[in-house]
Amino acid sequence: MDIKTLLNNLHEEVSCSVCMNTFTDPKTLPCLHVFCLHCLNGILRTSGRHDIIACPECRKEIQVPRSGNLEDLPTNFRINSLLDVLVIKECNATEVRCGNCEESSSQSFYCFQCCAFWCEANCIIHHNGIKANKEHRVLALKDFKDQDFENVLKRPVFCRSRGHEGKELEFFCKDCCVAICHSCVATTHDGHAKMLLEEAANDRKLLAKSLIENQKKTALEYRREIARLDSDCAKIQEHVASVKKSVQQFVDSLMAVIEAQKQETFDDLDNRAAKSIHRLRIQRGEIENQVKITETGIEATEAILQRNISAEIMQSNKIREVTFQGQVESAYPPIGNESIADFEFVRNQRLFDHAWTDRIGFVKVLPTCPTKSSASGEGISEPTTGLEANIMLTTRNAKEEQCYEKRDYVTVEIKNQDGHDCATETRVQDNKDGSYKISYFAKETGKYGVSVKVNGEHIRNSPFAAEVKPRQFRAVLSFGKHGSAKEDFTYPWAAAVNERDEIVITDSCNNRVQVFSSDGTYLGSFGSKGNKEGEFNSPKGIAIDNESGIIFIADTANHRIQLFSEQGEFLNKFGVEGNLDHQLSFPYGLSIDSDGNCIVGDSGNNKIKLFSRTGQFLRSIGSEGSFTFPFYCIQYKEYLIASDFKEDCIKVFDKAGHFLYKFGKRGTGDGEFNGPYHLSINKAEHLMVCDENNHRIQLFEVNGNFIGKFGSKGKEIGRFSRPLSSAVLSDGRIVVTEFYNHRVQIFE
Repeated sequence: MDIKTLLNNLHEEVSCSVCMNTFTDPKTLPCLHVFCLHCLNGILRTSGRHDIIACPECRKEIQVPRSGNLEDLPTNFRINSLLDVLVIKECNATEVRCGNCEESSSQSFYCFQCCAFWCEANCIIHHNGIKANKEHRVLALKDFKDQDFENVLKRPVFCRSRGHEGKELEFFCKDCCVAICHSCVATTHDGHAKMLLEEAANDRKLLAKSLIENQKKTALEYRREIARLDSDCAKIQEHVASVKKSVQQFVDSLMAVIEAQKQETFDDLDNRAAKSIHRLRIQRGEIENQVKITETGIEATEAILQRNISAEIMQSNKIREVTFQGQVESAYPPIGNESIADFEFVRNQRLFDHAWTDRIGFVKVLPTCPTKSSASGEGISEPTTGLEANIMLTTRNAKEEQCYEKRDYVTVEIKNQDGHDCATETRVQDNKDGSYKISYFAKETGKYGVSVKVNGEHIRNSPFAAEVKPRQFRAVLSFGKHGSAKEDFTYPWAAAVNERDEIVITDSCNNRVQVFSSDGTYLGSFGSKGNKEGEFNSPKGIAIDNESGIIFIADTANHRIQLFSEQGEFLNKFGVEGNLDHQLSFPYGLSIDSDGNCIVGDSGNNKIKLFSRTGQFLRSIGSEGSFTFPFYCIQYKEYLIASDFKEDCIKVFDKAGHFLYKFGKRGTGDGEFNGPYHLSINKAEHLMVCDENNHRIQLFEVNGNFIGKFGSKGKEIGRFSRPLSSAVLSDGRIVVTEFYNHRVQIFE
């Protein structure tokens, strides 16, 4: 944003989204959203919690600083600079408070070196009279130009420690992970590891740029997926409109048939009525004719009677009798109800009932068409060795519409050019909507063929040609520093990962176990110094039985193994100091085999021992004298693999404990060791060895073939100082504990 645009939108930039007022004491949360300190305090007071605050913007839960004071949250330097810009911009309308006498003045000045306002009275004269301020640039607020505003925004950041006001932050304390001034170097941070702030920022920028590039790729994939989903939604809506049109056409046709039948019934009724009326009208005409004849006879007879001529009366009597007799005989019978046509509509009740019980039709989902189904994601193009590769499969019908049929079955094959399987943990997640998330871990670099089938038939463009990239092992996260407060470490030793991707770490010299989420968020801890149940004396090794969730801890200086629940509650213990089979002497490494037994590196007795979950001794690995100083032993398939610290080698046994072979020797070259310690298997099924005193982690095939390495000595992110253990997260990222750097790093 250019300075003119910024100045025009300045009020929006410096307004808190909670109180809607100008920021006061702006604080930045880890999610990078900024709020007033008093707003955050208000939210914390009303939340009912004292350790967690939810970001008002994104609702992410944020850990309150361990001091319990939100004032310890980082101050937002840019917002503070913008607030000064706002004061300067509005100096003509409001008075400005002097940074020295704290009196308000309408005529003020700004010092670009002091980053402070000075009033026109004695303060600016006093400031300019100090010899040390001779080179300071001072400008009246009314004379500010765009470039001057930009200079205010680029001003240096000063130390907030008491007594260090006005001291520029120039260094970075590695031990405390904070920016410090020259005075801090000689006082509160004396003896700490430090570096120039600019160098530290450059290192952080490189890491941030790497993360940004990865996130850009992820965001691009998401945008593509969103575009595909939007397209699918549009297609579905178009098709629904088309299907509705078909339904309407059918209903219209059905209504037309009913209307035609109605009209046919009306016509039949009209025809029948017309015939009945016609018959009745004929009858009526005949009766009218008879009435006329009768009335004529009556009139003639009445006339004779009126003339009263006896001869005429007697003469016409016979005629009249004949006439009336004929009329009587031909009289039309009386009309009764039986002569009127009776009509009634007899309903087709069966049709009516069917109209309620039978649907006019139904919506049928067209069957899945594999050749129309599609897939996307890095899993079909550029997966990375040992990192989770994802494929998003969308099943479609013949019209290329997304469809779901629960009877569909999806299969995936990942093979190299020799036709061998070259992936581990291939999983298919059915989202129940016609989309499937497929994930796998590539074991080796090179060209792969990725076959995706639905109901045994290849989908569109399957098999896919994937080029598997080598893993770069970039550090993407670091947490912890030297100390005894929660989240701090004093010589962290071993790490293990549970089913929820929580990282459990033995904090050896703090005599406790700490638990973190996969993004480094502190979740809790348990244990304290002592020899009672649930107490520790220099805890070292750790292992988690993911079937039961039980956490096994090597309580090394107490010569025992303790068992805890997932919540850190003490469950059981086994082992006492000694050299008998059931006894232990400074146990270090722990792991769990495929049967749920605990494999213990009984270092003080130079043995590897197997115990049941209940602590019953089962057997030892190898024969007497097989080890000089064993630290760790893990099971991988049919092998037991152990590190011998003093012999600087890795020894391999069969599952019964018989020695097979060893590899490695003392040195600094590839495949050589200087104190091999913790062992683990990554998602590419490579053996990872913590080469402690060479400050690196080496990777091997189980037969001892060297694959690669990462890390070197140093305190910067991505470097090590005595890496002691590694653990693997569900997505393939690697957790590493560092003894001397008192921290945990996560590598992608």
